Amino acid sequence: MMETTNARLLTAIWQGFGFMVLAGLLLTVIFRWGEVLPFLAGLFQPEFVMRDVLIGLGSGVLMAGIVTLLMKITNIDLPDNDLTQLLKKIIRARGGIVTIALGAGVAEEFLFRGVLMGLVVDEWNTALVLILNALVFAALHVPQYKGKILMHVVVFIMGIWLGALFLLSYTLWAPIAAHALYNAILGWQMRAE
Repeated sequence: MMETTNARLLTAIWQGFGFMVLAGLLLTVIFRWGEVLPFLAGLFQPEFVMRDVLIGLGSGVLMAGIVTLLMKITNIDLPDNDLTQLLKKIIRARGGIVTIALGAGVAEEFLFRGVLMGLVVDEWNTALVLILNALVFAALHVPQYKGKILMHVVVFIMGIWLGALFLLSYTLWAPIAAHALYNAILGWQMRAE
């Protein structure tokens, strides 16, 4: 029974990530009609993939270390709400950490950095794009960290950091690797509690 419930939960989470990818594809079709495939291919240029993935992995470890240290120093915990309980249930399920690591890493980075930043970064001020993108990213996470102002600030700063990783090469390799490893590390820590 528990295994079926967990499977349904993970399926629903993956569907949510799929919706993010579809939203990104729809925005790309609307705003880059006639150049959709080159735009999407540009997000995954293979030229410096190893360098970008290594930068992303290093950034993911660094971000996870900083957040872990910050949480210990400030003695802040995740809020005791339904979303935190759901997250704990997800990470304890078979395949749960992979889901929050790869699912969020790929889907959120595709939508937020690849599409939302990628569509406007050439026409708008880069600093403005970084800030607006980080605000939207943080807004998505408001329900998860409701009542924990420091956590909202952390997510906003992570949005800036992930956006900066995107701007290094205008590909998604580094932000996906960073986000996925960050989520995996924090997921393992939460699972161990």
